[in-house]
Amino acid sequence: MVEYDLVRLGNKEFEDLAVALCNAEFGPGGQTFGTGRDGGREWTYSGNLQMPALPLGESDAPTQPSGHWDGYTVVQAKHKERLAGGGEDQEWLLSEIQKEVNAWTREEKPRHPKPKNFLVITNVRLSAVQEVGGVDRVTEKMNEHAKTMGLAGWSVWHAAHVSRLLDNYPGIRQTYLGLIVTGDILRAILDTTKSTNPEAAETLTGFVAKELRTYSHIRLTKAGNSPDQESLADIGIDLPAIDIADPTDEDGKVVNHFIASTVIGDGDHPKSLRSQNFATILIGGPGQGKSTIGQLICQAYRVAILEGRSSELTLEHRQILQDTASHLKEIDVPIPRMHRWPIYIRLTEYSEKVLGAEDFSLLKFITEMINARGGPYKVVQSNLASWLREWPWLLVLDGLDEVPDAFTRKTLLEKISDFAADAAELNADVAILATTRRQGYNDDLRVLVPREYELVDLTVKQALRYGRQLIDSRHRGDPNFADEIDKRLKAASQDVMTSKLLGSPLQVSIMASLLEESVRPPRTRHALFSAFYETIFKRESNKLGSIGRDVLEHKSNIDALHDSAGMLLHMEGEQSGRADVHLSRDDLKKISVAHLMHQTYSTDDADQITQKLIALATDRFILLVESSPDKWGFEVRSFQEFMASRYLINGPEPAILERLRILSKSSHWRNTWLFAAAQLFGDRAHLRNDILAMVTGSGSSSMAEHLVKPGAVLAGEMLLENFAGDTPGIHSQLLNQVLELVDTPLLNRNLVPILHKATEKDSVYRRKMEERMKTALQLGGAKGYYAESLMRYWGRRFTGAIPTFIRSKVSIGKNWSARERGVDIEDRRWSVEKDESGVTRTLSMADVYGSVSRADLSSDDEVTFGAFLKSASDAKLIMGADEGGDYTMHGYISMEVHPGVLSRLVKSDAICTALADANDSLPASEAVASRWLLNQIAQALGQEQVGQKIEQFGSLGQELWPWTTKQE
Repeated sequence: MVEYDLVRLGNKEFEDLAVALCNAEFGPGGQTFGTGRDGGREWTYSGNLQMPALPLGESDAPTQPSGHWDGYTVVQAKHKERLAGGGEDQEWLLSEIQKEVNAWTREEKPRHPKPKNFLVITNVRLSAVQEVGGVDRVTEKMNEHAKTMGLAGWSVWHAAHVSRLLDNYPGIRQTYLGLIVTGDILRAILDTTKSTNPEAAETLTGFVAKELRTYSHIRLTKAGNSPDQESLADIGIDLPAIDIADPTDEDGKVVNHFIASTVIGDGDHPKSLRSQNFATILIGGPGQGKSTIGQLICQAYRVAILEGRSSELTLEHRQILQDTASHLKEIDVPIPRMHRWPIYIRLTEYSEKVLGAEDFSLLKFITEMINARGGPYKVVQSNLASWLREWPWLLVLDGLDEVPDAFTRKTLLEKISDFAADAAELNADVAILATTRRQGYNDDLRVLVPREYELVDLTVKQALRYGRQLIDSRHRGDPNFADEIDKRLKAASQDVMTSKLLGSPLQVSIMASLLEESVRPPRTRHALFSAFYETIFKRESNKLGSIGRDVLEHKSNIDALHDSAGMLLHMEGEQSGRADVHLSRDDLKKISVAHLMHQTYSTDDADQITQKLIALATDRFILLVESSPDKWGFEVRSFQEFMASRYLINGPEPAILERLRILSKSSHWRNTWLFAAAQLFGDRAHLRNDILAMVTGSGSSSMAEHLVKPGAVLAGEMLLENFAGDTPGIHSQLLNQVLELVDTPLLNRNLVPILHKATEKDSVYRRKMEERMKTALQLGGAKGYYAESLMRYWGRRFTGAIPTFIRSKVSIGKNWSARERGVDIEDRRWSVEKDESGVTRTLSMADVYGSVSRADLSSDDEVTFGAFLKSASDAKLIMGADEGGDYTMHGYISMEVHPGVLSRLVKSDAICTALADANDSLPASEAVASRWLLNQIAQALGQEQVGQKIEQFGSLGQELWPWTTKQE
């Protein structure tokens, strides 16, 4: 008999396990009680029960000998968090049982009804040693309790007996397998897998150790002759995030969840893909650490799995295991109780496979990943399917936003959905974590009914703590210098503008690097990246010997190579079928040679200098890295976007402005656009009004833009980037543009503090805000719904003139409903379970928008609109009846409209006008449909491929010719 680890289950899972065993042993008819105040009951039964025969022996359970129980039976689970062994555990169990007996027998308010039969199920192990063993001691006490309570039957199932029952019921054991297997979990997998495929089992067990080493380092901002990677066991941190569906407590305070701890804690419970709550979406901005936190979570699971077999690992792997485990403890990230098998997938890499073969499933890709790590044997897809059925998994899907092409993304999402469907059919236990930027994400994975978290900025305290970790890691041999840098970082954090740049791990890392050279860091994000790049150049050019001389001599050529590579990669990444973009060393050579020859170098000189340039760029500056053999790129995507932005702003100014206009609506180019615009704002003040006109004019060129207001959204992002902080006039115009979002679901809640500050300082702007809110409330419908949601959020979190105005218009009580807890919060997570009235209905988006006026539609428009409605029929609005019989929304299942249909739809002003009219007439109860429609249209505009369009506006340089050649 296998002895299972019942401690790691935890109290809730042990209670669930106890109930499952009762249902299996006694059959249907019992009543289950949930967690909480259960009146001393986990499971009850009224009637006749056949008690199982319990053979004598070491694992025997104490029991009253009657084989049949009749009457009212109560089952109580008793789970001890830490087992000491022997008498201490026995005393704890006897004390817990005594508490239950006291509750039924006390004189004042005794617990009712009293049971006729009492069964205790515990994880405490009782020995059968005569007289002094736990079995005899518990039997003696239970006989006394039986007399006190008038029990006809009683029994205690202790750890050994529970383990025996788990052997008897493999279905129950399977549910909790990742929590109850003792010792060497990999060896346990071997035992269950070897009988069918021993070679595959050996490969599977080696995979985790290899992944532990592979993901033990990350690249951040090291340069020059320093190691080019940081140890995750030195600098990894948990990151704060808000639950988008429930961001605040009942007092209106924002609640931060540390995402690694949250995901691991949630993963400690069994998951079923046949129900909800198995998927999590993590949304974050550039450099906020989405990928790193996914790697950290996977490392925690690898530690949990490998701890039981550390003696079998190499010295290197054992050291990484120990260092990682120690670091996780230091940063308060728990080792998972549920030993899920972690699989980390870069979605750009998987997308390449999907595009190459229609039937390339996610399971097939994982199979290739495992085999690519090497090992004594290969696994096949059927091995993985069996493994998926037998063992709990964690699947991290990183970088959904890095697949910008609409057709590629649609295929990718279908494959993810197919995997979930296959896993559900296998009754697999899978937890899924997907990461994405906000730009370009339009509830793409809502079909998985995910819980959504959004990363928030690090507080100054958190940033300084992280900065100290970085500094100590980089300067272990010079603690005095480390203290000096730390002092500079603390001083920088006191500056209002600079402290805003400490909100993400990447920017803290850059700031710490800069403060090694300077005591005054930059005050804008663009300036931060620019200063970092220049600091690397300065550091390398000051080196003695040929390295410093070469760097100084070829500064402009090194700049051109980085800028061209960034632009080339970003253009290529936008194209269909080009998800996992990279450059070969030969590509780098061609870029460099083309640039040098454009500078009038001879062919021979260009070839000779190119070798030197590539060595300097890849070995000294290290922003360009080789991710796999002869695949070069920027591992930190923000650096790629920064370099591309530098490339964009070369050439005649009219051409530069036209390029920015073309790129301004693209999700793929958004961060690059912000970098480029920021540099122009700083270096070419005379262009500020031209850029502002570009933003304020966006939204009037088509009805699709009128609906989703891309200019207002971009203005909001510019405010968040602190554009024009020193030019009040331009700042005011951006604020006025954002007013267009007040009555829509498009407003980013992070703008509310900026809007609040503006209304407090400017009475004119406050009056405009009040008028916008008042008008929306009068209009009602979807506009009123979203304006009211904003007002409740604003009124709860701030005091001042606008909150006072809000309280005169909207009732805000002490207790918050889900709707009151945030801007556009209530339609992000939902349940299709029946409400209190027991009635729900599903309304298709095709029903919501199917009755729009088609009077002005041409025959081509009719075809496009018909195709739109056909796709929209898969998007369901979940409605529930309230006590008055009126239907209110619960949420929606998001299914994307086919990209080709959307592309045609947004180009038709007639269709978009009809949809705009329908949108304005939506009742508040169906306002979530407005969000769905606007997301679809915004996604279509944001995913339009625009990179190639900019080439006609001023020469982008001869160094991009390899790209055009490859495409041809």
